[in-house]
Amino acid sequence: MGLFLLLSFALRSISMAGKYGLIPVEIPVLSVPIVDPTLSNFQAATSGEIASTTPMVVLTKEEFIFGDVNAFSEEISSVRNKFIVKHVEGSPDINTLVKDIEKWVYARSSKKKITNQGIVILLPTDSIPSPLVVQTIDGLRKTGTFTRVVLAGGLK
Repeated sequence: MGLFLLLSFALRSISMAGKYGLIPVEIPVLSVPIVDPTLSNFQAATSGEIASTTPMVVLTKEEFIFGDVNAFSEEISSVRNKFIVKHVEGSPDINTLVKDIEKWVYARSSKKKITNQGIVILLPTDSIPSPLVVQTIDGLRKTGTFTRVVLAGGLK
């Protein structure tokens, strides 16, 4: 064992340089574009578009508020174009929201001839926990009325 330590020290001291320094080296670098065949082959097909008549659901701590995009943008001060579903004992009442929003979508399509494109926008406030947002998205998608739920953000 002692011989091994002695040889290890001797070999290490012989192989190490006495002084260290920088050696200037030029490494040639060529810019070669990476060929990605999947990028040029990808084409997204539109299945609908967000318009002023697209349904929108705002999730707050106390309630769901739903209407169309126009109700939350150009006609924000009007109270006649938004509908409220209060939470039950502090937890969101997703079943009532789903029933009410289905009735509203059907009434709009029959009375105002506004077709449902299967898109709804969900806008939770910043204090809503993620599991509640996921439950709401799942509840809206299970209705069959909406195939796509667009998650929006920025509401404080």
